[in-house]
Amino acid sequence: MTTLTPAYPKHFTFYHPIAVRYADLDTHRHVNNISVLEYVETARTAYYQAAGIWDGVTVENMGMVVVSVKCDYLESICFGQSVRVGLTLDSIGAKSLRFRFQVEDGEGERAFARGDVVMVSYDHFEGHSRPVSAEWRQKLAAFEHREDFLE
Repeated sequence: MTTLTPAYPKHFTFYHPIAVRYADLDTHRHVNNISVLEYVETARTAYYQAAGIWDGVTVENMGMVVVSVKCDYLESICFGQSVRVGLTLDSIGAKSLRFRFQVEDGEGERAFARGDVVMVSYDHFEGHSRPVSAEWRQKLAAFEHREDFLE
């Protein structure tokens, strides 16, 4: 069987350390697949704060919803392992943001999981998607050092 492996960055714009909790383990004594996605969510919200598009306080001004998650699980994570999540914004559409992530050991030498998350800019009060704001584009372009995000 032939598999195609998507190209992932060797280095990510943002890294967030994760503390593996005993509660994250499943009956096989490794981190459950759902906990891995929670690690990605934790890193993603920290990224929003670091990039300046969310204040970390109010949910109303976050203005995004998950529309797609793809995750390839490569290797088990065990209790006590040092873990971090690397995250980068791969592209910005009219209403969407595509992030690439990799859950890896603390030194970035072993990948445990990797994938993509697509977020849609969303107006929670009106209940529908909205265009990615010029303010977000500017902040994300500066954070990622990507002038093409301004287009």
